Amino acid sequence: MRPRFPRAALLFLLLLPTTAHAQGDIRLGLGGGVTVPLRGYGDVVDRGWMGNASLSFFPAASASLGLRLDGLYARNSLSAISGRQTQAGGLASLVFQFGARRSPNRFYVFGGGGYLKTTTSSPNFGDVSDTNPAINAGAGFSFGGRAVALYAEARYVNVYTDGQKPQFAPVMAGVTFGGF
Repeated sequence: MRPRFPRAALLFLLLLPTTAHAQGDIRLGLGGGVTVPLRGYGDVVDRGWMGNASLSFFPAASASLGLRLDGLYARNSLSAISGRQTQAGGLASLVFQFGARRSPNRFYVFGGGGYLKTTTSSPNFGDVSDTNPAINAGAGFSFGGRAVALYAEARYVNVYTDGQKPQFAPVMAGVTFGGF
């Protein structure tokens, strides 16, 4: 009697990529760019910079709709006095991609919310910090290969504070690694 194990192992190995791919697509992104203060917030801070790390998941059941988690850090110089203001925190967003599912060349829109810690630092008064809810919405385009792709995006971020509301528009570019 011949053992059935080699046939079962071969069948498992042949079906593994199909099963793993059917579970969805995970992408890790790293990027950076410029933050443009909007409305009255432009009187408080100057243009600054932002760094971003993101993790996106697109389940197989929904080829175009996915979940994105962003960790971000932004820094702007204060306009009237010497000092700076930073925002650090996390946002969760729904992402909708247009185009073929397997293509990394896609236009996408996203929106969601989370919490950002705003810290204002100045030699005049020290550090003042507060953590508040925030919303964001934006659009972008990714292009490149399936495993590695470049992206460019712009978003609107509004932090809900008691005083002057930080409202800014980061314009960013970066790289994503995916197909996990």
